[in-house]
Amino acid sequence: MKDVVIRRAELPDIPAIVEIEDCSFEVPWPDFLFKAYLNNPGFVVYENDGILGYAIVGISEDRTRSHLQSIAVHKDCRRQGIATRLLDWCIDLAKLYGFDRMTLEVREKNVDAQLFYSENGFKVEGRMDGYYIDDNAIIMGRDI
Repeated sequence: MKDVVIRRAELPDIPAIVEIEDCSFEVPWPDFLFKAYLNNPGFVVYENDGILGYAIVGISEDRTRSHLQSIAVHKDCRRQGIATRLLDWCIDLAKLYGFDRMTLEVREKNVDAQLFYSENGFKVEGRMDGYYIDDNAIIMGRDI
C-alpha cells in the first residue's frame, strides 16, 4: 500500500472527486464546479492507492476569515480519521495564510456532520433559512 498523501487536486482527480461527492451529498456539486476550484491552493485530495477524500478551503466573502467550502470522504472509507486529517490540513493552510478563524455551513438535517465539526472545536454561530435547495444551513465557526 502506498503512503498516504494530501496534495493539491488536479484535473485527472475530478472523476474520483465527483464520485465521492455523489455518494456523500443529496444535492452534489457538478464536476464543472470542482474544475473551477482547481487553481485554489486549498483544494486538496487525500490519496492512498486512489482518491479517498477531498477538501476545499478558501476565504470568506468579506475576506476576514478562512471558509471551509466542502469536505467529503468516500463512503467506504469513513470513520478512519480521513476527514479529521483533511480538516487539520485546511486549518494549517488557513493559519499559513494568516487567518485566525474558520467558518462553514452545514445542512441543518446533517446531524453527523454537525457532531464531527463540534468534536473538532466548531461552535454553532447561526442559521440561514433556505441556504441549500432542500435545507437550511447551520453556520459554525472556530478560532484556529
